[in-house]
Amino acid sequence: MNLMFRKNFREQKGGGGKSGLNKSGANRHASKRLNREQGYSPIEEQYYRTHLFFSPRLGSAKSCYNLNEMEEPRCGPMTGSEGHPVPLQSISPPMSESDLPQPLVVRSPNETLMKWPSTPTKTTPTRQVSFNRGNDNHAGEIARTLSELDRDCFIIPVHSLDRFLPAGVPLPKPNGGTIEKKSQGGLNVMQIPDPKLCVLCHLMSPLEPIDPVLESPLVQPLFRQRASASELLTEIAQMKNAVTGMLLANMERNAEFPFISFYIINSSQTNPVMFYNNLRTASLKKFDPRAIRYTAAHTLDLYAEVASICRPPINDAGTPLPKVNTPATGYIISVYKVFEGDDREKFERNWLYWTGARMIYRYLPSAAGLKRIALHKSLSPKGDKMYLLVCECANLLNDVTVCALLLPALRARLTGYTGLFRPIQSF
Repeated sequence: MNLMFRKNFREQKGGGGKSGLNKSGANRHASKRLNREQGYSPIEEQYYRTHLFFSPRLGSAKSCYNLNEMEEPRCGPMTGSEGHPVPLQSISPPMSESDLPQPLVVRSPNETLMKWPSTPTKTTPTRQVSFNRGNDNHAGEIARTLSELDRDCFIIPVHSLDRFLPAGVPLPKPNGGTIEKKSQGGLNVMQIPDPKLCVLCHLMSPLEPIDPVLESPLVQPLFRQRASASELLTEIAQMKNAVTGMLLANMERNAEFPFISFYIINSSQTNPVMFYNNLRTASLKKFDPRAIRYTAAHTLDLYAEVASICRPPINDAGTPLPKVNTPATGYIISVYKVFEGDDREKFERNWLYWTGARMIYRYLPSAAGLKRIALHKSLSPKGDKMYLLVCECANLLNDVTVCALLLPALRARLTGYTGLFRPIQSF
């Protein structure tokens, strides 16, 4: 900067200062035009606000994050008391029973909606399955149930079809009150009843001692955390409010989330908000730092399954996990977090790319036995949005090295957290 000013001053001192300034400005504009002609553009034009990052642990986050956020209870975004469910009016952020479960997209009345034909059955189909047999001879042999499908398929709820149907795939159009069986893209469409399920995921960070100096070297916090999480899962199973659930253990050392609890709730039988409050109260009591002398970050949130890729044989939704899982079943789970307002339609329609689902589907070796890739989106009406990508593999534990090349490639994109998990308890 000093050299430039000195050059201008010398030219001005000789009587040509004004022309020197104009010349330097012209050079700058010429360089910008040259960059545009070569295909370069400023970085601001290519910046997309995705922000798929997690906040670090408490020990290293006080210097760069808001202290008010770190002073909140570390067991999720809601507060409650022990012993009885918390009123919905006292939940922070405020929520009501009408908030959950709700469609992820709220359309204004002036916008056109896809009208699906009603059926005389008791349950109105609200989910659709699209699959491609790849043979025109089977055009009249469309499967009627999930168990009859013989090809990989998408399962996307109708209310989120315009948000999570992959970009470039045309929407099926109704034709005279009935849906076309085959769209322009060669996709066959089948409607299935909505199981009305809601997912609650409990992410647990590693236990950290409150008094590191007084901690015994013989104590193993990981085993203590596993025992407490297993007891909590047993208590939830005895309540019989969840359809099924399981406890997943991370298979890597020094993991960000060593344990994850996964529950599936039938929203027509159990209120998801009340189930959330009861589970959070039980978690606060089970992992009370005053009793166990350890602290950890617990993230509990309700999710809706917005899209999935299934490979036959396909089990019905809500099937108990002990019947689905085998001794060799393993999971690849990715967790993403975006700022409030960044979950736009263009962002969500490209979920196959930023979640890594496309990479997993194409490059995961067949020896892993890929069965299902499901995307879940948090149902929180306010605050940041979280996404879960759950990849179920039937033979993953037989040879874990099949993920030796895929996991580093997923983590190299620096979007969210990806881990390898195995089920250790389920009901």
